[in-house]
Amino acid sequence: MAGQIALLYEDGQKAPRPLELSRLAKSVAKGENLKGRVEIVFCSDETVRARNKEYRGLDKVTDVLSFEWGEEDFAGEIFIASPQAKRQAPRWNNTYYNELRRLIVHGMLHLCGHDHMKAGERRTMREKEDFYLKKG
Repeated sequence: MAGQIALLYEDGQKAPRPLELSRLAKSVAKGENLKGRVEIVFCSDETVRARNKEYRGLDKVTDVLSFEWGEEDFAGEIFIASPQAKRQAPRWNNTYYNELRRLIVHGMLHLCGHDHMKAGERRTMREKEDFYLKKG
């Protein structure tokens, strides 16, 4: 089962143009041969901060966290801090919607095993992000 995407919303959080965001995530899943369901959760800064502290030992808000489950029918979860995405969008010369697109692609690539800790990895990940964002 490839490319099942579920967009979920914590209380009060919303995402513009959800069908387009879901299609974008499916495009990455298909292009990277990711199997299984992916849940993308639009949540508060507090939710992401708590998960960041629990799983990464970092007591701070970040924009996106990916949790790869690697199960046959459940690939993983992506948590996007909606307020953080809104705040940082201007830094990348993005609208809120385009920032969400960028974060979804970034999170999906993490679920596919890509990282950006080393220079070569960063370059590859950025190229893939640009490819999927331009593709659609």
